[in-house]
Amino acid sequence: MLQATILLLIVSIWFPGATRIGGTDGTLSFMLALFCATVSVTTYGEMARRLQRTEATLVASVLATSALIIVFSLMSMLYTDNPIRTLRTVFAHIFGFAIIPAVAAISTRQKGSEAVDRIVMAMLIMSVVTSCLVTVGIGGAKFADRAEGYFKQSNQLGIALSASLPLLAAKLIAFRRQPILRLVLMGCLVALLLGLVKSGSKTNFVLGVAGLGSFFGLYSVYLSIRKRGSVAVIAGTVLAPIILEASLLALEHLNPRAYGLLSLQASGGEAHSVVSRERLWAMSIDLGLAHPFLGVGAGQPIGDIAPHSHNLFIEYFRTLGVPGLALITIMFLLVTSYLVIGVLRTLKAVGDDTSESATSTNVMVLGTSVSVWNYLVANQMSDSFGPSTSPFFWLPLALLMFYRANQRLPQAKRAEKTTRYTGAVWPAYER
Repeated sequence: MLQATILLLIVSIWFPGATRIGGTDGTLSFMLALFCATVSVTTYGEMARRLQRTEATLVASVLATSALIIVFSLMSMLYTDNPIRTLRTVFAHIFGFAIIPAVAAISTRQKGSEAVDRIVMAMLIMSVVTSCLVTVGIGGAKFADRAEGYFKQSNQLGIALSASLPLLAAKLIAFRRQPILRLVLMGCLVALLLGLVKSGSKTNFVLGVAGLGSFFGLYSVYLSIRKRGSVAVIAGTVLAPIILEASLLALEHLNPRAYGLLSLQASGGEAHSVVSRERLWAMSIDLGLAHPFLGVGAGQPIGDIAPHSHNLFIEYFRTLGVPGLALITIMFLLVTSYLVIGVLRTLKAVGDDTSESATSTNVMVLGTSVSVWNYLVANQMSDSFGPSTSPFFWLPLALLMFYRANQRLPQAKRAEKTTRYTGAVWPAYER
């Protein structure tokens, strides 16, 4: 039941506009998240005592920080202009309590590793489906200069796709011995890039392409350290500028407006969107300084100008004051430190990680790390950790924790399929 619910949740987060109940986008997603949180947290409580120290500390710290943000957000109902809007922040962090324990609980069951793979594949399938709908302009995904897909804003679609690109690239590498499947995934990668172009989000287009380049760059370093895949490294070095140029040409022909604005910024000019964001940030900082201890209230819009501050840190400072800024900064630093350490250790580790299963796990660590990073960077210019996109942070983070823990398994255990029964400890977390 839990696995089916998390898969339905993944489907629903790609269609927040189509899963509304009572006129509120993403209501069905939130109801599924509440169910996942209720079921998985009870299962996770017993297992948490057996977690390895690093993952246990991260889970406890991140979710405790989220819990404090939820408490402060609910308290802000007492003084804010629009109490219902505070739920925007609450919903975004509830997804963390749903997804992280759910992924951990699912992985403890019989064939848990295969179940986690299904979660990854569901995420990738939905990203490709959404990209194809946007590209051909079907239904709510109809393209008109800036395509929002089934999200409320085109930037939200851009964030979702830019966070999914590294996951797809990692799976592409992981299936290196299956040429037909790799060919299919190559086509899916092109589809995601086209969807990103159609979204018209300049920031997320740049971030998506840069994230893709970062992943392949890290993989090249990974191969070089192990003195393997020299042909692949050379081919990647040659193909990288070609792919970049092809992406820019696609943007120029399929979305001239976005290309023109991107060219203007690259040449030192000031695009209207950048100027408006700078003014929005200045106004938001002034509001935060005017209410430094409590903020104006979680989720509150900036008058009739914008629904949020388009910057993660400024948004929390404006809405929840210094406490909100401190909490979101702590979460950012915890997650960033974890993924940076994970990437460095993956690149440097040369012990027993030459097997096929170890390589696949290491590649997924690199992919999920870049995915989490893409989301965090995107929220410095776009969605400010809104409920429509927050699952695209929590899912890659939960997957990163799973693959990081899997790295610590001995080679023989990592290679064999997970066939533990329900209630068994997550094998990667055994002491």
